[in-house]
Amino acid sequence: MTLPPITTKGEQAKAQLIHAALAQFGEYGLNATTRDIAALAGQNIAAIPYYFGSKEDLYLACAQWIADFISEQFQPHTLVAEHLLAQPVVDKAAIRGLILNACENMIALLTHDDTVNLSKFISREQLSPTAGYRLIHDRVIAPMHTHMTRLIAAYTGLDATDTRTILHTHALLGEILAFRLVRETILQRTGWSQFDEEKAGLVFKTITSHIDFILQGLSKGA
Repeated sequence: MTLPPITTKGEQAKAQLIHAALAQFGEYGLNATTRDIAALAGQNIAAIPYYFGSKEDLYLACAQWIADFISEQFQPHTLVAEHLLAQPVVDKAAIRGLILNACENMIALLTHDDTVNLSKFISREQLSPTAGYRLIHDRVIAPMHTHMTRLIAAYTGLDATDTRTILHTHALLGEILAFRLVRETILQRTGWSQFDEEKAGLVFKTITSHIDFILQGLSKGA
């Protein structure tokens, strides 16, 4: 997970504080201390109120950073989805290809060590949501979830607004998220020490099979 481009000393300090805050908030939530965040960032503790106002404002800045990061990663998929969904004739091959590409990108992100703090932050927000979750949800999670639901509906002939279609979409995405949220279980069961490019590829092949089972099964039931 790379820091944003740095152009000024102030931007560098803010980026370092957000990077450190993601680690601390991901681990301790809002119980993280500004002293520990500043120390990890290599900044004076006074830099937090100077640049962000308060610890709560820094927390929201982290949520915004996450929303921006995820949006940047999936913007190309979003644009293609909007194009495909606007076509008068359903292109099933293209829709399947886009779903697979988006899922492969998600797997790559979720099996990379650099995104662990991001995942911890979002996981905490899923279980105990704050204003930070609403920011991330409205900016990226809801649009991405909606696009995926509409793609699955277009492929299968289901109604994208039907709660059952939304649940099928959520279940599919949950399969991928499981490789991050229950990471230790799969490492223990497989004997892997960590995820690498080869193992992420194997995960993608497995998910690809499941996606095809889901798309074909839902198409028969439509």
